[in-house]
Amino acid sequence: MFIASQRRDLVAALGSGLANEPGMQLGGLCHAEIKDIHAFLVHASPDLILFDSALLIRFGAECLEELRKAACDAKLILIWDDAHPLAVEAIEKHGICGCIPLLASARHYARAIREVSQGGLWLPRWIMSRVCRRILVKEGSPAAGLDAPSSTLPALPALTAREQAIARRAAAGKTNKEIAIELNVSPDTVKKHLGAVFDKVGVHRRSQLAYCLAVPGQRRPE
Repeated sequence: MFIASQRRDLVAALGSGLANEPGMQLGGLCHAEIKDIHAFLVHASPDLILFDSALLIRFGAECLEELRKAACDAKLILIWDDAHPLAVEAIEKHGICGCIPLLASARHYARAIREVSQGGLWLPRWIMSRVCRRILVKEGSPAAGLDAPSSTLPALPALTAREQAIARRAAAGKTNKEIAIELNVSPDTVKKHLGAVFDKVGVHRRSQLAYCLAVPGQRRPE
């Protein structure tokens, strides 16, 4: 198992936290350039890679292309500080099997690593929904560039009409106060309904909700 990260404190913390977990052998590497990570992987041939999303954000999604060339059979788990558009795209394109919050406990890391090592997935529900929607759009398209019928898309958890109205506006970046004015309700009512939406969809932030509601080929919610 290998971690690709420039953050030495992260590598050290993971090495220490996973040291007492059976079967966990973590090799750490901190280099400023993707080519150094690529060179290391060619010789190390790890079966599982923990990839720091800070690299993805800094160098772009193409850095995963190089990583895949160097370790084509390795399972990938993404470590991230927060949701990022590049990360969502990379999960589908590069077959990333898991996502772990940067500040998760060592036990959480260990559970995720074991699940992925055994052929499973460790992805948040909102990302699974997003990835499935993208895959179905592609499979349902009769030709490149055409969108699949909406009936082929997996439905989000059942939301009430009020929750749907609030969710669309929140995903578009509107504040609780702005939504309250538009819908003629109190900000507390908006907050309550938005909390219910988050629980049903399985997200924690507006940005995550926006990714769940957005479908390739459709306009962003207004």
